[in-house]
Parts: sequence; structure tokens; C-alpha cells
Amino acid sequence: MTAYRQEGKWTFDFWKNGIRHRKWGFPTKQEAKIAEVEARKKLKKTNMAFIGLCEKRLEDLEVRRSKKHFKENKTLFENLILLWGNKKDITRSDVEEYLKMTAKKSPQKANKRLRLIKALFNFGKNREWISSNPAVGIERFPITPKRRYVPPVEDVVKVLELATPEQKLYLSVAINTMGRIGAINRLKWDDIYDDYLILKTRKAKNSDLKEIKIPLNSLLKEALKQIPRNGDYVFINPVTQEPYGYRSKFLRTLCKRAEVKYFSFHCLRHWGANRLDKEGVPLTDIQKLLGHERASTTDLYLRGLSDSLKNAVEKLDINGV
Repeated sequence: MTAYRQEGKWTFDFWKNGIRHRKWGFPTKQEAKIAEVEARKKLKKTNMAFIGLCEKRLEDLEVRRSKKHFKENKTLFENLILLWGNKKDITRSDVEEYLKMTAKKSPQKANKRLRLIKALFNFGKNREWISSNPAVGIERFPITPKRRYVPPVEDVVKVLELATPEQKLYLSVAINTMGRIGAINRLKWDDIYDDYLILKTRKAKNSDLKEIKIPLNSLLKEALKQIPRNGDYVFINPVTQEPYGYRSKFLRTLCKRAEVKYFSFHCLRHWGANRLDKEGVPLTDIQKLLGHERASTTDLYLRGLSDSLKNAVEKLDINGV
């Protein structure tokens, strides 16, 4: 048995049939061990078809999707196996009950898990491993849209002034492309041309990478010239020699040091969209730069609502403020 203490509570944690079974929140070690015994008993009646479906889905996701998406699904499947692993049949009521419990804490998280669960069962149905999808027809939970924080330009300047040379180059690419950080982290030197670069993103309904062509403004060209070539990727983690992950820590630290309200990399996309909007750049051009499928998504980035794309990105020049 494996039981350990975490954040003042006890957790049981073990592997069975290639799946990790873990539950946190027990007041004592003894209670965690008792719960583990019960969990192991239930696994003797495990629905191996469901576990097999989860395993096959993860194998497919590992090849086709990002590491982050794979990890999100893996964590979800481990929880679902604990919840449904001993059920002969998984019904719509089972899915609805699980989602309602999740929605009490976060409707956004419940909607995201609904999407992942639907995709899991559709994966099996499309391969004729199962006959139906128990999540079909379940509606999303209503969510009141919240505007993403848009930092004032003065705060962005303060953060840039405190950044190291490498961080400043990274932020310059993020600001002047308005790209998603995942796309910037997978940017390769082969994706950069004389007058434009190509960002590849998976923020689409299908699992394929979508290419977004971004014209190079003067600041972006200068930043790219200063970045040393240490491999195929533009940004390489010097410790692992692999492309970076999200890199959220250094921006949070810089905001704290600059004594400004924290803003994320995604907030910089909103900042850029609002800046272009104030400069009169057409919504359709901003939509193309952000890589949005629908103009309505872009409109959510803006507080209000003509030049080519190349002229548009020149307006991101922070030194012209």
C-alpha cells in the first residue's frame, strides 16, 4: 500500500492495469489505507472495456495532441476509472451526476470535462468498440463571460524593463505576434521567412495544427536576429535542451518585482487586440492575427470594435507609445 501526506491530508496512490488510482483528502493515514483497500476490491469487478478505451484514447492523444492536452485527459481518465471502473454500463445519468458535482465548483471546468468525455466515447464509437456515447445530448453549463484583464501599457513597459535579455526577446516575440504561447514555444527557425513567420496552433475544433501567417514588423525582425540558434526551435530550455512549456513563472515574478497587477501571456493577446482596435485596424485583420475561427471570438477580446496585416502589426511597436 502507498499512502502519503499532502497539504495536511492523506492520499492513497497505486497503479493497477497501467492506470494510476489516487484519492486525496483523508484526515488520517489509517483512513487512506482503508479507502485504498476498498478501491482495490472494486477493481476486481473492473469494467476492463472502459479501462481499455481510456488506454487506447491516451495512446492516440500522445501521438496526435500536445503534452498538456494528453496530461489533462490522463488525469480525467484516472478519476473516471475510480468513479466508474466497477460499473458494468456507464449511463448518461452517471455522466450528468459527475458533471453536476464538478460544476458546483467550476462550470468552466465541467464544460471542459464534458467535451473530453464526449471525445473519449466518440473515439470508441467511431472504431465500433462501443455502440453509443452516454454523453451525447448533455448540454453545457451556462457561464457568464468574463473579460480577460488587459494590462495598461505602462505596466507592460515596466515588466519589459526588468526582464533579462532572454526574457525580453521572448516577450517581444509574444507581443509582436500576439501568438499563443504554445505556438511560440513550438516555433522553429524553418518557420521564419524574410517578411513573415508561421505560428502553428492546435486551438481549433480538430486536432490538426493550424498555421497562422504573421508579418514581421521591425521590432520582431530585430528580436529574432538577437536570438542565438541552438537547434531547430527558436526558444530552447537551456537545462533540458527541449522546447519550453508554458513558462508562466517568470512573468508572474516580473509582475511582482515591477509592482504591477499580474497579467498572463494570454492577457498580452488581449492587450495587442485592444491596441490594434484603438488604432482602427479592421476586426477581420485582428481575427486573422489571433487565429480565431469566428469573428465573434475576436470581438470578445475587444472593449469596442484600413491597412494590410503588415501595416497592422507595425502598430504593436511599444516604443511608439
